[in-house]
This record gives sequence, structure tokens and C-alpha cells, in this order.
Amino acid sequence: MKTLLESQVYWRLIALAQAVPEVGQSVLFDWVSGALQGPLSIAQMEKLTVEALKESAPAELAGLSNARWQVLLECLQGQLPVHLDPKPAVADADALRVAFSSSDGLTVNGHFGNCHLFFIYQVTEKGAQLIDIRHFVADEAQEDNETRARLLHNCHLLFCEAIGGPAAARVIRHGIHPVKIKKDNRISTQLDALQELMQGQLPPWLAKALGRKDDLGKRFSDELSELD
Repeated sequence: MKTLLESQVYWRLIALAQAVPEVGQSVLFDWVSGALQGPLSIAQMEKLTVEALKESAPAELAGLSNARWQVLLECLQGQLPVHLDPKPAVADADALRVAFSSSDGLTVNGHFGNCHLFFIYQVTEKGAQLIDIRHFVADEAQEDNETRARLLHNCHLLFCEAIGGPAAARVIRHGIHPVKIKKDNRISTQLDALQELMQGQLPPWLAKALGRKDDLGKRFSDELSELD
């Protein structure tokens, strides 16, 4: 049986919590459970109506617009925001696969060694798409950070808030380039910056992560051609 964390029920509740940050998570959970006519399940969520949600709504939601109530219902019925709704990866040999250590899909937060969720994006110069959300599960047969590194097996980059030296070395051995966030920790900001990088001459570290040569020779040839 899937755990709640791995189920659609979990992600629908997370989407709802992000849509109404003014409501505490414990209050939100009790509210949704009370609005259902049975156990907390996808089948019961599909039967929900705006009227049923309003009947037992917490005081923080008084005066909510009809449009916003509709958004809340859509979250519970599976219409997730793009940062929580992975789509199949598109075949593209030049695409960059990037893992973000995150608890909410919005920001890079927490230390790599404590991270339980990784949001995987496929990035090209034309755009970025969430393609997977991977959940760390401890394996008694191996060290935790080795399990995390293997979980990210086909990624080129790892963005995290912090990572220790030994863990970084382990990630690098798996062919993944770790990047510690220094300023803006929003995932959307980092994706925009990566797209901008991919539209021009790749910096050496990114070229290496993609398994390409730095093309320094080509760069110098282009400059000489312009002089001719």
C-alpha cells in the first residue's frame, strides 16, 4: 500500500494548504476530513462540492470569493499547480535534468542530509517542466546520503540549501554537480537563471555537468573568424 506521502491524497492536501496559507495545517486537515462523507480518499474527494466545504469552513476563510472557493475545490479534486504536477519527460538529448531539495516544491529549503523530497525538472533553453517528485526512503543496507545520491541517478545538477563536504563528494561521484543556494531560494528563480545560461555559451561547470566539452577551441575559432 502506498503511504500518504506517496499518494495523490497527500499532494492534493499540500496544494490546498498552499492555496490557503492563512489556515494552519492541522485545522485544514480536520476541516477536509469533516467535509468528506467517508474516509480520506480520492473517491471521497471527487464527491466534494463547494457547499460541503463551506459548511464546516474555518473562520479564517470567511469572506472568501466564489472564484477562490472554486480553486480550493479544484485542488482537492486533482487539478494541481504545475510545481506539484509532474509530466512525462520529453526526449531531448540536450535537456538538463535538475534536482531541487525542497519540502514544498516552491523553494529550496533544508540541508541535503535531511531532505526527504526532491523535485526533478527537465530544463531546456525553451522552458522547464517538472517531470518527477522523488521521495527518500532510508535503506538499512547503505548510508543515507548514498541512498539520496542514487535517488538522483539521472540528474545533472542538485540545488540545495546546504550540503556537507563528504556528501558533496559522494554526489559528485555519481556524476551530479551540487549547487548551494546563496541568495534567492525560489525554484522558479533558479529555473529562469538556468534557461538563460542555456541560451548562450555554456559556462565550463554546466558544460561538464551535461557531459559536453567547454568548446573553448570553438570560441577562439569564432573570434579569429571575426578578425579575418
